[in-house]
Amino acid sequence: MGSVVFFVCLVAQLLFWDLRFKLSTVFSYRRTRRYIDASVAAMARKLFTMAGLYAGLEFEISSAVENPLPRPALIIANHQSLVDIPLLMVVLPDHSLRFVAKRELKNWFPAVSHVLRVQRHALIDRRSDFQTTMNKLRSLGRRSAQGDSPVVFPEGTRSRTGIVQQFNAGAVRRVLEAHRIPVIAIALDGGYRFSRLDELAKRMRNTRYRARIVQVYPTPPDKRKIAAVLSDAHERIGTQVEAWQAEDKRTLPSFAVEPEPTLQNKGAS
Repeated sequence: MGSVVFFVCLVAQLLFWDLRFKLSTVFSYRRTRRYIDASVAAMARKLFTMAGLYAGLEFEISSAVENPLPRPALIIANHQSLVDIPLLMVVLPDHSLRFVAKRELKNWFPAVSHVLRVQRHALIDRRSDFQTTMNKLRSLGRRSAQGDSPVVFPEGTRSRTGIVQQFNAGAVRRVLEAHRIPVIAIALDGGYRFSRLDELAKRMRNTRYRARIVQVYPTPPDKRKIAAVLSDAHERIGTQVEAWQAEDKRTLPSFAVEPEPTLQNKGAS
């Protein structure tokens, strides 16, 4: 029952914010953007507070490094769920985060779509040609010169099991080639259990959603250093996620990691 209450409250809250953003944009686009920039982290935290209160979601934020964190910085993290985006906003409330996200999120998602458009996140159409995608990534990188912190999920897609997949260097290189900045690596775990909307109201109660800043890297000056950063970040993030999942297997009776679909199963679905 609590999860259903949360889902209703979530939709109502997003619709309220969406209406507020749209009305504000009619009068002043710049003022709306400033408001969203200043408030989006607090809004994300409110959603997680609601999830904990009504749906029993446990979420935990920690860091293996000392503050202050560099600003701006390129944020790299493993990817399990759409909910990773607001979680990272909570983890880094003082950073003006700009995400590489699917173009499908540009419309039809209350509040979320408006935020992505007004803040000019990099919305990528997977059917676009390679050059168009690279240009958007470079543009995202150039904007870090004005203080924005780009966020890239190097796996390129969400992990259905939470197990960290291979990191691809392409997007990271394009962002850093446009403007050299430090790199912050963050491990995430738990979101894959409700990666679809129909799972959101059913699986929160026995889920721990966690984020940990695992390393901060100085600005990598060239491709070789970028590759080294990605390799080290992949190892650190993977180790952290494995440790979390091993702990959950011991302490959460309903915890289970489903195997990744085989090629045969993918073809049948």
